[in-house]
Amino acid sequence: MFKNDKILMIYFLIIFLGIPFFIPTTVTGSMPVEKTLTGCVIEGRFFSVSFDFQTSKPVKAYPIRIWQNLDLASYEGNAVSMVGSLLPGDRFVLKEGGKPVIVKEKCESDNLAVIRKEFIMEYRAAGYKAAMQKNFDEALILVNRALDMDKTLCGTYIDRAQIYYLKGDFSSGETDVKTVKDGACIDPQGLNYLVLEEMGTNLVKSGKKAAAIELYKMGLGSCRSDMCRETMNKDILKAAGK
Repeated sequence: MFKNDKILMIYFLIIFLGIPFFIPTTVTGSMPVEKTLTGCVIEGRFFSVSFDFQTSKPVKAYPIRIWQNLDLASYEGNAVSMVGSLLPGDRFVLKEGGKPVIVKEKCESDNLAVIRKEFIMEYRAAGYKAAMQKNFDEALILVNRALDMDKTLCGTYIDRAQIYYLKGDFSSGETDVKTVKDGACIDPQGLNYLVLEEMGTNLVKSGKKAAAIELYKMGLGSCRSDMCRETMNKDILKAAGK
């Protein structure tokens, strides 16, 4: 039971590590909230975009499920706004008789950047889920899509390394870990330490204790919380047989 709970925690952390710590404009409660949402239509989906109150820069995109099952094909690539009611789960009901209004013919690059991050996190989470079902080929296809969208994120390389380790391909996994160690990606801080712990466990089980210790040390250097530091230190001692 504990193992299953841990797997679920890792799965959700992959998603939530991509959420900045701010109060989004699409906060939902238990009751419908009348809102005017502004965002972009990309790949047939509407993404509401939240902005930093101080810099006015976009910081987070939210995939919105439109209750009316609206065909958004004619708005592809546009920046649009729509009026209606926002429900829990980022569900949105258009105002009766209403429809999206094109604000700009082309979604701005800053908005596209945060929307791209949302796709990346979806691919990474889906890749992990496929790997846990031992669909390793599908898992690698998904995480490689995330890398194709942005090859600079350290977390994506760690996610792919994890899939390789689960598959038993330690050589390929170590190549991705080395990418992070060598600083060939950005933001190595705040790596998902639960993912690193699971990877280290696989290494230890395969007799690669030294590699596990190095992985935990890398994780320790990336920690942003006491819980992370405590976990990585404990795993280092355990792998070292102390």
